[in-house]
Amino acid sequence: MILKNSAWQFETTGNPDVLQPVDIAMPEVLPGQVLLRVLASGFNPIDTKIRAGLAPIAADNHVPGCDVCGEVIEVGARVTQFVVGDLVYGCAGGVKGSSGTLCRYMAADAELLALAPASIRPAEAAALPLVSITAFDALERLNVTAGDELLIMGGTGGVGQMAVQLAKLKGANVTATAGSDVGMGFIETLGAKGIRHADVANVQGGFNKVLDTHGGESFQAALVAARPIAQVATINARNTYDLAQAHAKALTIHAVFMLLPLLTGNGRRVHGQFLTWLAGAIDGGNVVPPVVEALPAADVIDVHKRYENGELKHKVVFTF
Repeated sequence: MILKNSAWQFETTGNPDVLQPVDIAMPEVLPGQVLLRVLASGFNPIDTKIRAGLAPIAADNHVPGCDVCGEVIEVGARVTQFVVGDLVYGCAGGVKGSSGTLCRYMAADAELLALAPASIRPAEAAALPLVSITAFDALERLNVTAGDELLIMGGTGGVGQMAVQLAKLKGANVTATAGSDVGMGFIETLGAKGIRHADVANVQGGFNKVLDTHGGESFQAALVAARPIAQVATINARNTYDLAQAHAKALTIHAVFMLLPLLTGNGRRVHGQFLTWLAGAIDGGNVVPPVVEALPAADVIDVHKRYENGELKHKVVFTF
C-alpha cells in the first residue's frame, strides 16, 4: 500500500497565512529512527517564532511542530526499545535536522521518544514533551532538592504547572505566581502556594531558587525575589536586562533552551529517559497533565493567529 503523507508547511517565513496544506514525500527511516503515524501534534509558542523567521531553525521540510504522539509503523536498524504498534510520544522535530510533526507520517530519533502514558489520550500525551522537559531541565540546572524555597514565575502556564509538580515531588517548598484568583486557586490544587505577579516585590529576597517562565519584566522580578547567592533560571533570555540585582546579590543565572539536543544531537537520550519516567508518574497519579484543546490540523493558521493576538491561554494539540 502506498502511503500519502499530508502536511502543513511554510515555504517562506512570514505571518500565519504562509502555512499551507501540502503533500510531502514519505520519510526515509535511518538507523536509530522509527517511522510514526502521527496521531497528534502539539502546538508550542516556538512554532510561531520559527514560522515567522524570528528563530531561524526551521525543520528541513519546513513543517511546524516539535511535539508528537504517534504509532510506530516501522523500526529502523539499531532500535531495540520499540516495536511496531507501540504508541510513543516525544519532542522529536520542528527544527533543523528533523521533520516537523504537523504531518501524517514522520521519521523520528528513537532516543527522543518514550512509550506514551497509558492512562491519557494521544492528544494529551502530545501536549507534554516540550513543556515537561523544559521544566525538568530548569529544575536540574537549579539543582532543586528537598527543603529549597522555590519561586516559579508563571505557575499556570504549560512549563510552570509541570515545574510546580516536579519540584513538589523533589520535596521543595514551592510558591508560584498567577495573574488572577482563579490562577492562584489552580496553583494551590497542585500543592503550591499561589501569589499574584504584582506581589512578588513584597517577598523580595525570600527564595534561594527562582524559575522564570516568561522573560522580560518577569525575569527582572525574579532577580528581586532571589536571596543573595541564590540561583535563577529563565526559559526566555532573549531580551535586554538590568543585571544590577544579579551583581549585588552574586546570583547565578541559568538560561534554559531544551531544543538544543535536537539541534546538536548531543544529550538526546536524557529526554527519552525523562519521558519514560514521566509516563510512569502520570499513570501512577503523581503528575497531572495540562488541560488540552484538541483541534483538527486544518485549524493551525487560526491557532497561530490566536496565540500571536494573546488569545491563547492553554495547550493546543492538532489531531489527524
